Amino acid sequence: MKAILCFLFLAVCFDSFAQTPGCPCTASTQKANQHRSGAKHVTNYDDFILKEDTITVTYINKWEKKYKSKTKTIKTTPGNVASERKHDTPEDTLYILKGFMWFVKQEDNDCDLHIEIGPQNVLGNRIVVEVAKENSILQQKILDTLFNQGLKIMNCSTSNTKTAHFDEPLPVIVTGLGFYDASHKPKTNHGDVHTRKYSWELHPVRDIIFE
Repeated sequence: MKAILCFLFLAVCFDSFAQTPGCPCTASTQKANQHRSGAKHVTNYDDFILKEDTITVTYINKWEKKYKSKTKTIKTTPGNVASERKHDTPEDTLYILKGFMWFVKQEDNDCDLHIEIGPQNVLGNRIVVEVAKENSILQQKILDTLFNQGLKIMNCSTSNTKTAHFDEPLPVIVTGLGFYDASHKPKTNHGDVHTRKYSWELHPVRDIIFE
């Protein structure tokens, strides 16, 4: 009898240890009221052009200057025609980005995972890529990978920004749509010091492969 009870106790302990904790989140802003909601919550990836060659963060950074005149007309108000995806810009295209993951944050307003991708050099410029709340399978994949490596997620397993930044980045391949975050102008408040120089993102992200 004691042996059976001991076995059951160990089984429960192992199961509890094996389960990856989640990051419960209730969006503070309803989806319909989020800035550029229709543009950043698309799921019909097959309707977009696929750029088959992989790109880098440097490639995306060049969009800021190249499409400056077109992004000036983008509005953030949901429902406004000018808030929809901007044609003849990177918002028409699905990209495959190779880089390094440095930081993950769960956003309070929409429960998206806000992720910093950059070069391997800690001092290099990074961009933001975002995994939408509705892509729950990919969000859980990211949580599993990070928790299993003892890494922290801002607003989930830590509230300390310094702790949430990884000492060593994770090499990744990110597939997502080009997106101009008109809510954050260049060189202002787009993320932190590593990302605020640019407003272009990949958002939403369809998939992330950890290499």
